[in-house]
Amino acid sequence: MMNIVLLAVAIAITFAGCAILFVDVVATRKTDFCQDETPAEYIDKGARDQSESNKASGLFVLAVPEFRYEYEGKTYQGKSANVFFHLYLRAGRLAVPFLGGKTYCIYVNPAQPTMYVTSGEQRFAYMHLLGCSVSVVGIVLLLFAMGMFG
Repeated sequence: MMNIVLLAVAIAITFAGCAILFVDVVATRKTDFCQDETPAEYIDKGARDQSESNKASGLFVLAVPEFRYEYEGKTYQGKSANVFFHLYLRAGRLAVPFLGGKTYCIYVNPAQPTMYVTSGEQRFAYMHLLGCSVSVVGIVLLLFAMGMFG
């Protein structure tokens, strides 16, 4: 009876990890088309913007950078297609690795020029780590339930 419960829990955890990875793939699929390198000016919101997406410090900080850029003769300004995530951000630390008024490279989606990502966001995302971790825990539990370690 205990093995059946452990097996059911292991399967549920493994599927949860796979679901997290699937959601991450679907959410980031469109940003894969952001290929055209373009110079852009970072728009610093500073202390006046205390919205959740630009929280200066604390637990679970999501920071969404905003840039102004010119692409194919038109000027655009908007928030990035993806975000910077911090489990904990101390006061005085930058939520994003950009300074207001400076120019940085962004990558624009040619089919949808209002969508872009920054080079700082081209890294291993927290959703990848979470999905992989949950899946590995589920697989290890599956191995235990099947008697591979006992």
